[in-house]
Amino acid sequence: MKKAIILTIGNEITEGLIVDTNSKYLSQRLKLAGYYVEKILTLPDKLDSLVKEIKNAVSEADLVVSSGGLGPTEDDLTREAFARALNLRLELNEFVADKLNERAIKFYGKAPQSVRKQAMFLEGAQILENAVGTAPGQFLEYNGKIIILLPGPPNELIPMFESVYERIKTEDALYTRRLKTLGLPEAILMDEYGQFIHSKPNVTVATMASYERGVEVRLTAPIKFKDDVDEIFHGLLELLGKYVYATDDEEIQNVVARMLFEKGLTVSFAESCTGGMISSVIVDVPGISKVFKGSIVAYDNAIKTYILAVPEQILRMHGAVSEESVRAMAQGVRRLIGTDLALSVSGIAGPAGGTPEKPVGTVCVGIDGPIGTVSKTFHLRGDRNIIRKRTTLVALNELRLYLLKL
Repeated sequence: MKKAIILTIGNEITEGLIVDTNSKYLSQRLKLAGYYVEKILTLPDKLDSLVKEIKNAVSEADLVVSSGGLGPTEDDLTREAFARALNLRLELNEFVADKLNERAIKFYGKAPQSVRKQAMFLEGAQILENAVGTAPGQFLEYNGKIIILLPGPPNELIPMFESVYERIKTEDALYTRRLKTLGLPEAILMDEYGQFIHSKPNVTVATMASYERGVEVRLTAPIKFKDDVDEIFHGLLELLGKYVYATDDEEIQNVVARMLFEKGLTVSFAESCTGGMISSVIVDVPGISKVFKGSIVAYDNAIKTYILAVPEQILRMHGAVSEESVRAMAQGVRRLIGTDLALSVSGIAGPAGGTPEKPVGTVCVGIDGPIGTVSKTFHLRGDRNIIRKRTTLVALNELRLYLLKL
């Protein structure tokens, strides 16, 4: 298997001001492309240090990927460091420089001279277009090695890396499928289905349990054993049935949105403990306005009563965190906004507010729709943010299960 080294460049990372998520993404993708990531180095914006580490990386690895240091300021030294380490010239691309000037004028009203620095490229390098930001990337084949220079912001780095992904794949490239499950503990999943999951010796199986995301089953094998992976994947998909809420790169919000699109149904939300988090998650899906019409964050009981028309008697007798309350909330928001379905949540996220009868983590979910009103109580664990995130997941999953019945 070929070797790769990742260089993450920037004082903001070495000083702990931001968290490096690029290396995690790159190492996962490089593994699938058939590379063993031998090192991940975090380097400061110091030219001599960069030159030294770049020379070492290029001598040791078949592929070197850097992130960061491609901006227009004086401390953006990645281009200069690679040029010096590889003994290559930096050449100005006038076409790119003009385009960068035009973009700067459009967004900032003027184009600083420093913008042209981003149009300097290693001789022989291919320009990687940046559709999001200003800093182009670079792809270079050098003495049988591959060198890729990428910008630091993840929303710029990821699409740029994906644009060259197929070019760097090796004969050792891996094939992987993922199943994301909810409602089935990891131990039970492996106890009941482990023999089938491990039925193909060439397929590597990994299970990852997360209280916020459920249990994920990851199946990986060399590309030549693709059929073995698919056989387990599809078999397990059938065996687990409703417990699988998403596959591969899909998230719960994508699945729910697709089901709403396919069925031509609209939805609204009434949120209490999540404070709008469910709405925030669902609007990540492009085109969601066709089916998601709005939400009410009814945090205070008065809002539940006056806007959602939850009877005061329900709140007095059962409390805001009760199945009776969320059923009324769902009915109220559905009637108010005029949607085909409505989802509601109310819970105790903590750290205070719990009682022996309703401890912190007690969450109720309600759904009102064409086949009636349903509700369910969950007992979740974790801190305040984890409980709110878990509530978002289980609530959307309950909506998915309701949609399956339609």
